[in-house]
Amino acid sequence: MNKRIAMLTTLILAGGVSACAALKAEDVKVYTPAQLRQDEYESVKRLWVETWRTPFWVPSYSSPKDGIAAMQDKAAALRANGLINVDCYGDKGLFSFGSESFVCYGKAIRVP
Repeated sequence: MNKRIAMLTTLILAGGVSACAALKAEDVKVYTPAQLRQDEYESVKRLWVETWRTPFWVPSYSSPKDGIAAMQDKAAALRANGLINVDCYGDKGLFSFGSESFVCYGKAIRVP
């Protein structure tokens, strides 16, 4: 009986791990705030704004498309299947050297 339980537990855990690993950046959907109510998703993490480094450095990108793709990649790594409240804005900061860069932020979420 203990062997059966151990084998069943192993199979369930292996299936769960493979399901988590299967999430890819292209599987992460970007939602507008009007598409979902707060009770329709679980918040995972606010991207690029929840670290001690934020006042000193945030990632910047050459285009909003690149920034959103990076956030989708980060969300997939966190096992989130969506992004909401996504925005990118142009930043001609001190170290941009004349070229415009973009700073993007949003919230990684899980939608059932």
